[in-house]
Amino acid sequence: MATSSLSERIRTLEHRLSNRWCRLGAEGVTLAFFFVIILGPTIFVFSAVFLGWNEVVTTVFNDPIAGDIRWQIMRTALIRSFQIASIATVINIIIGLPMAILISRYKFKGKEILDTLVDLPMAVPTAALGFSIFLFWGSRSGISVLLGLETGLLSRGPLLIILAHIAFTYPYIVRSLKAVILGIDKTYEDAAKTLGASGFTTWRTISMPLMKEGLIAGAILSFTRSLGETGATLIVAGVYETAPILIVSWRKLLLIPATAFLSMVLVTIAVIMLVLVRIMARKVGFPIEKVWPRPEQFLSGMWQRRFRNSLTIAIFLVIILLPSLFTFQYVALWWSGSPATGRFESGVFYQVFLAPDLKWAWLFISLVTSLQVATLATLINLGFGLPMAFILVRRKWGKINGILDAMIDIPLAVPSSAIGFSAFLFWRGMINPGFWLILMVHIIFTYPYFIRPVIAVIEGIDPGYEEVARTLGASDLTTFRTVSLRLTGRGILAGAIMVFTRSLGETGATIVVMGLSRTVPVYIVDLVESLALPAAAFASIILICISLTLLLILRYISRSAEEWK
Repeated sequence: MATSSLSERIRTLEHRLSNRWCRLGAEGVTLAFFFVIILGPTIFVFSAVFLGWNEVVTTVFNDPIAGDIRWQIMRTALIRSFQIASIATVINIIIGLPMAILISRYKFKGKEILDTLVDLPMAVPTAALGFSIFLFWGSRSGISVLLGLETGLLSRGPLLIILAHIAFTYPYIVRSLKAVILGIDKTYEDAAKTLGASGFTTWRTISMPLMKEGLIAGAILSFTRSLGETGATLIVAGVYETAPILIVSWRKLLLIPATAFLSMVLVTIAVIMLVLVRIMARKVGFPIEKVWPRPEQFLSGMWQRRFRNSLTIAIFLVIILLPSLFTFQYVALWWSGSPATGRFESGVFYQVFLAPDLKWAWLFISLVTSLQVATLATLINLGFGLPMAFILVRRKWGKINGILDAMIDIPLAVPSSAIGFSAFLFWRGMINPGFWLILMVHIIFTYPYFIRPVIAVIEGIDPGYEEVARTLGASDLTTFRTVSLRLTGRGILAGAIMVFTRSLGETGATIVVMGLSRTVPVYIVDLVESLALPAAAFASIILICISLTLLLILRYISRSAEEWK
């Protein structure tokens, strides 16, 4: 009786709250959160630059002592960032396209494992990933051991940055291409082969034009992620500065006008990139008219295909997977002490748990802070992102829906260090650098990671289920709670996991607004800068294990959803 009475009260309350004015109020709060909390800081950086333009000119272009040296430094850093992002993107297209074809078109043992491993660099926090890549290529404990070198194969600088950026942007290319390839109707390919076209000719003239949008979207997403990456770059850059690192450096030096101007430039580039995605996806074409029968027939042979697939897997293992996971081998070698000298004081166990500077205590505090920020960012994005996803799918507002949908992706494209500095300017005087400002920044850049999976699930829900509930007398709010929310559950869980892992691994935005607080990625950077490499490796493994566990859960959810369909 008590349970029945409570259910009746809940339904009565939901009926009262389902009126038009309550719905408009909820939508208003949701949109206000998006425009003020999510987009507000990014937009505010423009007004901050324009209102303080005289100070910007003095600081950047006409300093009484340094002249335009800061403009020269800024321009150099931007050019370097563009060069690195371009090189990493082109290489990833070359090595990622064959991998996307392999895991979407071929059947072989271990395919599911390979498919999961491709996602690994996307789940590993970039600071941990950058450190692992540094150990593999730049330390004497890495690949140098096989080559008999006494120092690392590569020193910190542009080559190591490019390798790090290739590793963490690789999954974006492969995932974008795989999704499009799986959506291509094989009937077109079969028809071309029936008419005598070779496999290579079929892919170039039929499949490639159909996967154009995925290729362009993946390339631009890879480019923007590389352009804005800070955590991995800080570890492998040495004295080589990119634009996001310059934001961190100038923020520490309190060069606020110069940092604001650089942040504005990066935000502008991000918006231009989003516009280019939509324009290029419609207008860019592939050369498909001309056919070269003999060379393409040769490239379509069985042994050539096997060689290409074997080479694709080998490149993935050497360039992506082994460097990304090398931290585990490093910790195993250095756990009890130096493998060369056997000194116990240089081992992981001593440095983390027994050294007098209490690294374990600081690591524990940093881990608690990271988990608190990630949990709160996930819950807040759940509360405000879920209704936004339903607004974008269910409300028919014409072009407004398209504009809102495009604006959702702005935090994805803007470098996180620029988002962090924009939030610092926006909330200055109200929220001091520290835990709460870190949380505000993490909410901003993780917002799209929650929205996108939820939108994808909502679009696949048959509105008929909701109409049936309303026909049976359920109010809009009751229908949402009992029908819509349950059908959206896997999208909500997937989005929550993506938000949590993305927040857990962020470095650049956190450094800009952290004050005295520390998260684990920032602590890893501190340990590397102080040359406490064994302790940094141990901290990296903790983050990798957490992120990898969440990745496996996400993969399980996705696979279960596909089987359910």
